Amino acid sequence: MLLSSALSSKAIEETGATRRELLLVNPGDGSDLLFELLSTVTEDSRHGTGVVSVLRNVTDLRRASEEIEENYRRLRIAEAQAHAESDRLNLIIDSVADPIVVTDAGGATSLMNEPAERLFTIQQRSSALQERWVQANDAHFTSFIAGMLVSADQRRVGEIGLMDPRTGQAMPVEAIAGKIVSEHGELTAVVTILHDRREAIEKAKLYEQLKQASDELERKIQAATADIAQQNELLRRQAIELEQASELKSQFLANMSHEFRTPLNAMLGYTSMLLQGVAGKIEQPVRRQLGRIESNGRHLLTIINEILDISRIEAGRMPLQVSRFAVPELISEVKAELEPIIMRSKLSVTLDIPKDLKPVVTDRQKVKQIVLNLLSNALKFTHQGGVTISARRNGGERTLILSVADSGIGIAPADQERIFEDFRQLDNSPTRAYGGTGLGLSICRRLAQMLDGRLAVHSQLGKGSTFTLTLPIKGRR
Repeated sequence: MLLSSALSSKAIEETGATRRELLLVNPGDGSDLLFELLSTVTEDSRHGTGVVSVLRNVTDLRRASEEIEENYRRLRIAEAQAHAESDRLNLIIDSVADPIVVTDAGGATSLMNEPAERLFTIQQRSSALQERWVQANDAHFTSFIAGMLVSADQRRVGEIGLMDPRTGQAMPVEAIAGKIVSEHGELTAVVTILHDRREAIEKAKLYEQLKQASDELERKIQAATADIAQQNELLRRQAIELEQASELKSQFLANMSHEFRTPLNAMLGYTSMLLQGVAGKIEQPVRRQLGRIESNGRHLLTIINEILDISRIEAGRMPLQVSRFAVPELISEVKAELEPIIMRSKLSVTLDIPKDLKPVVTDRQKVKQIVLNLLSNALKFTHQGGVTISARRNGGERTLILSVADSGIGIAPADQERIFEDFRQLDNSPTRAYGGTGLGLSICRRLAQMLDGRLAVHSQLGKGSTFTLTLPIKGRR
């Protein structure tokens, strides 16, 4: 009654029908109940003014409305997420260089990226031929998708022969298709990726060409290796033949030198006897002629001895006679033997040798032969000035250093190694100014090596030369 009078008073204050919502309590369980109250004022001739009110329970209707609003809100959120996911998917698809095509369950294209559009979409200003190429591409792709849809496989890989609409070139592609199904197992879409195989085919061709070239190179290498092995065998045999020929040559030279030297010594002996007057007094013109015979005979004997020495060294038949001797005594002996040549050359020969120079142990005769040859060459190639022979010991290296320095014609840098070669002379012309066989320095260097030493030269063209012999203080026996 209180509710009714309150509603009546409120309805009287307002004119027209009013609609209100009232929240009441269920007497049975105490739950809230929502009612809709409709009230209106009526006029009656007998009873006067009155209020008619209708209460309708709208609790379930309100709950249903709230659920609809909630579902609608969720739907908007899901749509926003779907749009975001779609944008992300489009971004991913467009960023892929390979053509990607998404088709629905009916085989119709629903999405494709830009590379795929160039293959399956007719562009503006396309020629009729380009349109036919696009249509042919679409037909080939549709046939592939149709096979995928009727197949129970979730994934399919195959090759499709397409055409590049821009150039008209054949474009073989590898198609990789996969089905996308819903949570209920229903097919929703097919995603196909088309991979251009032209580069792979070109690489395969290049690989095949490279393989063929590699095989050909391997065959050539094998052939070359076999040829090199054959050449090496031939060279080995030739080396053996050359070594044998060298031994025969050395033996021949040794034998011939001996055969030459025996009668030559006899000739020199008879000449010396005639010069000494053993057969009687001889006239001066005859004496001069005999002197020339003796001089040339001794020169020939020197040549024969050098050839014999080089042959014995090459054949390994040059023995070592190691002894202890004083170096100053040996130098004086060499100078004395060449005194006639020194007198004729009018050159000064200076000895720079310490008086307390200790003796050395090595082959005296070979050291003498080296120094004799060096001094003889210095006198031959020096026209003015002088020659200096010096000797000293290097205590740190335990070596003896002998040097012969001259102020002669000198040797060019390019020729300073050539002079040690066999039969090598810097002037090989028939009209050369200096005689000799070209074996002297070669023999000297080989003798130095036999004594575990070394022979070197330092020279300037036009300023003279210095030949240095370095020997161990105590040589091997």
